[in-house]
Amino acid sequence: MRDKKKRSRIEIIADILAYLDKNGCSRPTRMATALNLSYDKLMDYVKELDQRGMIMTNMEGICITSRGLQFLREYTRWSNFAKSFGIDV
Repeated sequence: MRDKKKRSRIEIIADILAYLDKNGCSRPTRMATALNLSYDKLMDYVKELDQRGMIMTNMEGICITSRGLQFLREYTRWSNFAKSFGIDV
């Protein structure tokens, strides 16, 4: 059995936003596969992130917004800061 740490909620949100930042707008099935999430779980996060203005859905698929990019930048900065002190996030 592998000793793999389960991702936290915030890590999953950051992974979703980072995927969209890197790959552009995407369809949910492709995202679910790439992010190793079930489709239903991904859609729960999509609904929440859409309500918070971090992503939007249009004809191209699911896209990151400027608010989502801002969150991702701050999360990355904070995560790197914590890791510099030896704190796993």
